[in-house]
Amino acid sequence: MRDVPSIEPSFYLVGERTLRFLARDAGDPGAALAYWLEVEEPSCEPNFFDATQALSPLMQLVLPDERPGVFVNRSAVDTVLDFGVVKRIVFKDGSWLDVRYSGPSSDLYYQ
Repeated sequence: MRDVPSIEPSFYLVGERTLRFLARDAGDPGAALAYWLEVEEPSCEPNFFDATQALSPLMQLVLPDERPGVFVNRSAVDTVLDFGVVKRIVFKDGSWLDVRYSGPSSDLYYQ
């Protein structure tokens, strides 16, 4: 008999919601916080690795204070404001996230 993987409830809703970005949970580094478009509070995913796999493709970025572990869904990005090394990613729902990225802003979203 095959083992059936446990699927967390938020993964059932992926088709109904669009992920903005995924970050490590500071209280439990093995877990992830999933931030969704049009949803104020993130959902908690018990396994960071499983969440990145289930919600891919994602682009890994570094926060301005150089903390790693933020994975952005490029298809949820509306525009990017360029402040030099710091870029402000503006999502389709008007929320935003500052990241450290020295490349061109156009790399951070689908045009």
